[in-house]
Amino acid sequence: MIDNDGQRPSFLLADCGSTTTTVALFDLVEENYRLIARAVSPTTIKSPWHDILIGVQDAIRQLSEISGRPLLSEQGDLITPAQKNGSGVDFFGVAVSAGKPLKVIIAGLLEDVSVSSARRAVESIYANEVGAFTLDAHQSEQDRVAALLEKKPELIFISGGADGSDSPQLRELLESLELGTGLLNGSARPDILYAGNSRLREHVSSTYGQASNLYIADNVRPSVDIEDLSDAKQVLTDIYVERKITELPGVQELISWANLGIQPTGRAFATMIKYFGALYRSQVLGVDVGANSVAIAVADQEYAQLLVRSNLGMGEPLPELLNLVSSGDILQWVPGEYSESTFSDFVFNKALHPHSVPFTDDEVYLEQALARALLRQLLNQAVHSSGWNDLSTVLPSARLIVLRGNTLAASPRPGQAVLTVLDALQPTGVFSMAVDRYGVLPMMGILASQQPSAVVQILEGGVLFELGWVIAPSGTGAPGQRALRITVETEDKGEYRIDAEFGELILVPLEPGVSAELNLKPERKVDVGRGPGKGWRITVQGGAVGLVVDVRGRPLMLPDDEEERRNRIRQWHWDMGG
Repeated sequence: MIDNDGQRPSFLLADCGSTTTTVALFDLVEENYRLIARAVSPTTIKSPWHDILIGVQDAIRQLSEISGRPLLSEQGDLITPAQKNGSGVDFFGVAVSAGKPLKVIIAGLLEDVSVSSARRAVESIYANEVGAFTLDAHQSEQDRVAALLEKKPELIFISGGADGSDSPQLRELLESLELGTGLLNGSARPDILYAGNSRLREHVSSTYGQASNLYIADNVRPSVDIEDLSDAKQVLTDIYVERKITELPGVQELISWANLGIQPTGRAFATMIKYFGALYRSQVLGVDVGANSVAIAVADQEYAQLLVRSNLGMGEPLPELLNLVSSGDILQWVPGEYSESTFSDFVFNKALHPHSVPFTDDEVYLEQALARALLRQLLNQAVHSSGWNDLSTVLPSARLIVLRGNTLAASPRPGQAVLTVLDALQPTGVFSMAVDRYGVLPMMGILASQQPSAVVQILEGGVLFELGWVIAPSGTGAPGQRALRITVETEDKGEYRIDAEFGELILVPLEPGVSAELNLKPERKVDVGRGPGKGWRITVQGGAVGLVVDVRGRPLMLPDDEEERRNRIRQWHWDMGG
């Protein structure tokens, strides 16, 4: 991308979350793009401001002070394009996750076919499913109408029927839904997204086109054995932007600035994970533990999948976690002892003050235990209900796991973030880990579609905080029995050997910028990514944590005895630099 003067442009990008707004300036430093500076301010969509622009302007003013570069006019407008006196920027883009989730009812013929496909598409945006209508649920027309009046969805996603079929049952479903929506007037009337049998599009248009905002997408199930969600996901994103982002107070000014566009943070994050997949030509996994949502993205050079849970997070939705996971299952990951009331008070206080920072080790352990439970819920949904049946093969073959969210990025010790994710996701294989310490990955996702070469340069400049590498073999054995022999060779320390035994968690110091050649020799029934008993050589780089050898077993089992369990959790924290 070249501007009108033939110069390479500068970029100012913003990410407006539910609690904080981050802005970052990217520009050339000695012919390479770098992160110049970033600033953070509270998001101002709620009382007393009710104007998202105020938080963005405050962050930009901080950024101007840090960089010495005027970015706003005296009236508070963005100076664009960049001026000859050094003020302003050429391009501005925004990622947003501050909006409320979209309330969706899914309607289709069969739960295990079209409805499941529609649900997977909906899970790629910030949305809450408030109901589902299917023929195999044997709901009456009266039941559907009553549900529509009670739930008041903002969107009805209709799917079903193979392309070209007659679909009389789908016609019947469409008529009953039209009756229900007809009773909802004005702003209460939901939008309609139709992604079913293409043969019925004209019928759908005549049924809904005059009274509702109607969107048409390609059939999510053109045949029983084919699923195509790409067009539906794009249309859903457009609906979310129109329904939830453009209606945020003060956002219209941001939109007028945003010559790089505005998009949901989750989509921008998934774009960046796909970019990593193309860069490394391998599987990449990204996890985001936010205040009002949690997300997981999996991608390689050819595809990307995103799953967002908008009813879970480290902020306002946090109490919902207690309806899904017992307190005991969460507290099993902390080395101390806590009463039910103490834990409950902590959860509700965190929900009320999601921006709060833990002041004691106990609070850190509790927050990270909650993050483990949130990630575990997300993983379980991805595997069991969202159709990511290949996720069991993705985790062992991931080349990189990227962490995002304040609970992980702001861990007092980087080893705690690594341990949290290893405990929650229990990945296997050999992979590196990095954390979005500056909170800029969604912004770079926006930039990747416009200036991919700039993103490479920014990454080379160290914008990601490299944690190190992990070796996590699969296989079981008796504690104390050798699982894996590792020969490590570095320039400064020469060659040395590590015998990793079942049950161990080993941290090998390997500083950032230091390379090591590893020769992995697993025992006969142990797999480190090439098959049971098959060894291989790999070159790894150091990081803030170093090289982690996790031979605790998969699935990870905790002792039944309380005192033994607490001692083991305490030991693992100690092993990881606690």
